[in-house]
Amino acid sequence: MSREQIPDINLTVSDGTVQFRITAGWEAEFIGADFPQLVDDTRTVHTPLCDSAATLSFKCKKENTVVEKDCVLHIRGTYGTCSKKPNLIPEPAQWHATGGVLKSIRTFSCDNALHDAVTDFVKEFTLITDLELTESENADLMFSTDTTLAYLGEEGYEIECGNNTIRVQSCTAVGAVWAGKTICQLMAQGGFPNGMMRDYPKYSVRGFMLDAGRKPVSLEMLRQIVTAMSFYKMNDFQIHLSDNYIWLEDYARNGDADTFDAYQAFRLESSLQNKNGETATAKDYSYSKAEFRDFIRWAKTKGVHITPEIDVPAHALAFTKTFPEFAVMGEVSSLMNKRPLTDHINIADPAALEFVKQIFDDYTKGEAPVFPNGTVVHIGADEFLSDYGAYRRFLNEMIPYLKATHTVRLWGGLTWIKDTPETPIAKEAINGVQMNLWSCGWCDGREMYDLGYDLINTVDTYMYIVPHGGKKRAPYSDYINKRKVFREFEPNRVQLKEKSAFVRLPAGSKQILGSCYAIWQDNIDKRCAGITEPALYDRFADSLALFSEKNWGACTDKHTCKEIDKAAHVLQNALQKSEKPFSAQSNITLSGGSSFVNGGCKKLGEKAKLDLQIEFQEVRPGQILLESDAPYGTHDIRITENGKLGFTAENLEYEFDYIPVPHKKLHLVFETKPTKAVLRVGLLTEKRAVGCFSFDGTVRKSGIKYASFRIPAERIGSKTNAVQAHIYSIKTK
Repeated sequence: MSREQIPDINLTVSDGTVQFRITAGWEAEFIGADFPQLVDDTRTVHTPLCDSAATLSFKCKKENTVVEKDCVLHIRGTYGTCSKKPNLIPEPAQWHATGGVLKSIRTFSCDNALHDAVTDFVKEFTLITDLELTESENADLMFSTDTTLAYLGEEGYEIECGNNTIRVQSCTAVGAVWAGKTICQLMAQGGFPNGMMRDYPKYSVRGFMLDAGRKPVSLEMLRQIVTAMSFYKMNDFQIHLSDNYIWLEDYARNGDADTFDAYQAFRLESSLQNKNGETATAKDYSYSKAEFRDFIRWAKTKGVHITPEIDVPAHALAFTKTFPEFAVMGEVSSLMNKRPLTDHINIADPAALEFVKQIFDDYTKGEAPVFPNGTVVHIGADEFLSDYGAYRRFLNEMIPYLKATHTVRLWGGLTWIKDTPETPIAKEAINGVQMNLWSCGWCDGREMYDLGYDLINTVDTYMYIVPHGGKKRAPYSDYINKRKVFREFEPNRVQLKEKSAFVRLPAGSKQILGSCYAIWQDNIDKRCAGITEPALYDRFADSLALFSEKNWGACTDKHTCKEIDKAAHVLQNALQKSEKPFSAQSNITLSGGSSFVNGGCKKLGEKAKLDLQIEFQEVRPGQILLESDAPYGTHDIRITENGKLGFTAENLEYEFDYIPVPHKKLHLVFETKPTKAVLRVGLLTEKRAVGCFSFDGTVRKSGIKYASFRIPAERIGSKTNAVQAHIYSIKTK
């Protein structure tokens, strides 16, 4: 559209309300402001502490022409120009400094409505600062509710620090949770600066997605991720609970049925049994219904919503293997002509559609559903390549079915998946439904916006991590290109199918919920890359601060991604307390079987060196030198089946090309690095670990050189099958 066809809009503020005039002949409808905490839906201005800006969006009409226009409104604050903000991630929306720093707090008080939130804050405060807080009526730190702050939204809060006290006010418990994170971050740096803070997010969904379907991820790791997200006020953790190996053609040489041998998993305990009494629940690792229900509730106390995703009707090999009567058989992908569609549920069959409903009923129905009311439930719905008409009818039936009890989220696919003539999508399958925008070919951002979906920007061009063990920062690689994201990405900037161009949607539209970056675990099974939980956490944490700033939306003091990383580095020690150090020990005799001494810590950190002088009395496969308890599989250093030294972790087995000599004093150093593990023998010999991955009793991938290994240190020796050896000394270097 030419510039002449875009009207001018003039904004003024009169009696605390925004007034506007538009070019003659045009009409304008106010859509909203990017910060409704500054200008609300009635166009009322809420005076900020300091000079601020809000972007107001309008829909403009003239005869048959409709355009959208964003206009920036500068609002004078009570205290004029904003002071330099404290070192926080994310930056607070408003800040006015008054000088000085409160360096110590010892007591707290809170309203009854905030009791749970403040109790959790007190525990975290002690963990981070090593300072104990006690409850007192005349407290240094006071949390209270104030309904007049409703205009800040449910996540907003105010903090005033001065006269040796901190006063926190919020309208809801969530606001108090986020205020607590702010206090923890600042007190960990030496104190809370005196002044006034008013804080709130720009976007309601500030998310991260983890594929736990194609690789087990322990509940302990999920909790670590929630804790880190909460620290940075990221509030939506989407967990991809079911999926399978992509390259099914690798298994299809003898027909469709052989593809059921490919790696597949559904991580939740299931009540649905086939005729043989089997369920789709993964056998290598899964979450019980009770522990996942408790996990969702616990995360909510941290301000983090868990969005469970059960991916149907594609990527569903865990279900079609267990219930093959519902699988798409005899079809291949239109994209990969040798790839069977056996991981697709045949939703053209009414019985299969009822089966899908039963899958979700197992978690959304009953007196104490696994996914409690209020939980957003993700149905997957991505990359379906069978009957397109059946897919669109599936959405029309399945989404309203689930909407009766839960908000529904899905992956965008409707730009690609169109039958002829096109089956329309019912309003009930659109209104109030959340959509992850990912690939513009599958879901054109503008088209999905015009359809009416609530959008979460997950565009693969910026947001997709697919670890393979390298260090490249690029889409579908190991790390986010943070410089590119900082310069170019905004949640309301979406990608179009045509020429893959980007456009900005109205900044004030309520359909733009926020954004979500994602880790996908494509490199499994026959293409296993050896990625373990420490490596996944590293990739998650690497971009966490950046997306915290992008989604909270108030980042004005930090002008490069390096500045964000620098601020995050300062806070990192507060976020991740190191475990107890490994205790150096000497003169340990291990006699096989159940023989061990405590190592003093669960595992060593990254870039660790374990130095030991040892004499083996025998070298027998399966004997264990060090071990730690693991949520699945084993985590140990052992003698491998080939009589060599090696280790196991997360269903991976590695070995060094070195056979220890019995009855000889040896000097061994195990060294871990971000991408490899090495064994040094004496002064000259160095051996790099090489691994393999097995599933269902067969080796699927060997020759894996990438190793993100953490040395187990819970026990020197083993509960069950220790080595027979004398350890002269064992220590870290």
